[in-house]
Amino acid sequence: MMCQGYGGLGLNYTIDDLVRLARRDNNTVRPYLYVNPLQGKHIPTAPEKIFGICHQIATRINGTYPNDKLYIIGFAETATGIASGVCHYLNNVVFYQNTTREYKKNEEVLYFTESHSHATDQNLRLSGLKECLSEVDRIVFIDDEVTTGNTICKLITGIKQTIGARNIHFSIASILNSMTKERLSELTSEGIDCLFLAELPFEYKIESILDIKHNPSRDISMLSDDPIDVDVLEFKANIDARSLCRFAEYDKENVRFSKTVIDYLGKDHFREILVLGTEECMYPSIYLSYMIYESHFADSVKVHATTRSPIIASGEADYPLHYRYQLRSFYDKNRKTYIYNLDRYDKVILVTDSEELGEGAADLISALQSLGNENILLTKWKYKQ
Repeated sequence: MMCQGYGGLGLNYTIDDLVRLARRDNNTVRPYLYVNPLQGKHIPTAPEKIFGICHQIATRINGTYPNDKLYIIGFAETATGIASGVCHYLNNVVFYQNTTREYKKNEEVLYFTESHSHATDQNLRLSGLKECLSEVDRIVFIDDEVTTGNTICKLITGIKQTIGARNIHFSIASILNSMTKERLSELTSEGIDCLFLAELPFEYKIESILDIKHNPSRDISMLSDDPIDVDVLEFKANIDARSLCRFAEYDKENVRFSKTVIDYLGKDHFREILVLGTEECMYPSIYLSYMIYESHFADSVKVHATTRSPIIASGEADYPLHYRYQLRSFYDKNRKTYIYNLDRYDKVILVTDSEELGEGAADLISALQSLGNENILLTKWKYKQ
């Protein structure tokens, strides 16, 4: 099934379509963050608008490399959803994989760092990579915003040193590009192409958020010891996109997952549905939300996700994030995560691939229930061992 997903925005986006300024919490390296209102990460977003962006990036890639067989790498955490969405529209994608900040026992990884991030450690799982590179012509790295390209260059160097990749070409594809013309020329001279939807001037409008301060009334800590008392649907999945996979098979898994959830919901009609992913687990929630949208059994469908990114919430006019709920992570109870701009919906569907449903699930369900969300379904994308 091919999602159309144009979102009614036409073929071109302005910077203001794609950017809202927010202030990072306690980050002296880079105190601001560009939040994309159409990406479905921090801000609840209509799924057709997310696929609209993905379609446009894919169109650029298809037009530039019509004959190259592609291996796509999406960057954790924020770009895991859009990277998979881009693959959905690519003509010649063979393999797909997310980078990850989650560790898996006995897994060989390529470690690299993202210096300006709230969580600097990144990993690319190496299992199957050598065989993958024998089948493809080009690796395309997909991120939401590229500021300098340094992080991607670290990964390229690591791949070359670890695997070889002599005959592989490299490209970067992003929604936003903040690199200077000089930096773009440097990357071109190194054989790295750069494709993007919009140029973002350096430190664009950051003065609009410099006076934003932490407001305790908009920062809500949710620590719940209550047992999980919602419907739980377990889906036995064949693919973990943190490891190398054939994208066609991964997309089929998302179709199968979405149909399983929709069949479980039955024929009830809802006014508003929220589909909520957890951290790196974004594409299954985005795909499910789009299939709900196409099925017309809700008047409105929105999707977004929990995140490891600490951002200040504010009630200031035009500021994008109004309330911040602090939660324990689904994947590590000792790690803080956040969810922004929660609201009340007729139906909430949580989508996670966490192995355990513990404190993180209890915290998020408690936050949703505190806003009057009574009809909650927790779906678990469980990998077969």
